[in-house]
Amino acid sequence: MLYRIMQEGNSCRIWIREPDYSTVYDGILEKAEDKYPDDDEIVIFDSSGMGDFADYLKASGRKVLGASRFADKLENDRAFGLKVMEDSAILVPLTKEFSDFESGIKYAKEYNGKLVFKPCGDLPSKLSYVSCDSQDCIDYMKFVKSFYGKEIESFVLQEFIEGAIVSSEFWFDEYGSVGDPNQTIEVKKLLSGDLGPSTGCSGNIVWSSNLNNDVIQQGIGLLDNNGHVGPIDLNTIVNESGVYGLEWTPRFGLDALPTFMQLLKMDLGELIAGLVNGDLVNIKVDTSNIAAGIRVSIPPYPIEPKTAKEVQKASPNLGAPIRGLDINDKRVYLYEVMKKDNKLVHSDGTGVIAVVSDLGRDVKSAFRAPYRILEEAKIPDKQYRDDLISTLDRMHRDLKEEVYA
Repeated sequence: MLYRIMQEGNSCRIWIREPDYSTVYDGILEKAEDKYPDDDEIVIFDSSGMGDFADYLKASGRKVLGASRFADKLENDRAFGLKVMEDSAILVPLTKEFSDFESGIKYAKEYNGKLVFKPCGDLPSKLSYVSCDSQDCIDYMKFVKSFYGKEIESFVLQEFIEGAIVSSEFWFDEYGSVGDPNQTIEVKKLLSGDLGPSTGCSGNIVWSSNLNNDVIQQGIGLLDNNGHVGPIDLNTIVNESGVYGLEWTPRFGLDALPTFMQLLKMDLGELIAGLVNGDLVNIKVDTSNIAAGIRVSIPPYPIEPKTAKEVQKASPNLGAPIRGLDINDKRVYLYEVMKKDNKLVHSDGTGVIAVVSDLGRDVKSAFRAPYRILEEAKIPDKQYRDDLISTLDRMHRDLKEEVYA
């Protein structure tokens, strides 16, 4: 994001909190020595989790986008997030919160059906799990307890709802939402055929249009005037019974954001400055095309960051050469990269290289250029899904059928 804003003529610098990611964008962006901005700088937080600091900066007169105490609570406190949905007439799957695994296992035995396990707080995304049946859920909880039991203060068990999955994202200034929402459908499994571990995102499509759903509009309306500036996303399942809310994402969606940027018909810096200054009337986007994105990575991804350093001793990727991905190509959104001897290589991190995205009138045409770019890219052990056209086209058609129903 900062590199694109810099291309638009702005001066930018980056501060990285996590030491294990300290070399990201070395040789590409100016690095800040600490997290305290100058008075005239706009501060962009790329994730939730630093709401206290973000609100402190706002109180001291700084312009801030992308974090707040409200965002932290909305994402990490699942009970609070579900209550916000219920207060706005959004249907919510039967959900029970537990502070110990024994109670959760007992509930799963009595429920005798398909459940979704979701840990609360800042934990690896791969721990969320859709079970096949109650026994599968019980076995999985015992497994999670043995490795992550001390880190998980609470978790929820949620009934599995059949339907089409879609996220609706609104952008906020301090007064409320600005412009129409954009919608995202994504796949999380690493491997084609929805096999392998879950990731943050392996591929997605994004488009901008109002689904004309009064329930979602009403739910988002409840978030107005909470002080959060930036995007807030509502993840839902739609079926003939209505709209079921699953969870909130009050931060940048990865990889929804890089793909959404293809739709922007205004400078990214103009969007951010307009939101933090509270004078943006509308967000200029392409409403006639679909954007499609593919995540490309290298081993040991999708290893979790906490264990990446140890795993890289056996499977090193620091300095792996990256050829064929042009940092100045707006279709290429680079993650864990740096320049060494003026050449693009993988930096510290888990192995996430980039999202490559483009526009098209339909899903197939939108993926045409991203697949061509990745096929020609020369990256050792590159890995990405090759079934996104068929998978996401089917999911998109399913959504249309459910919405019309």
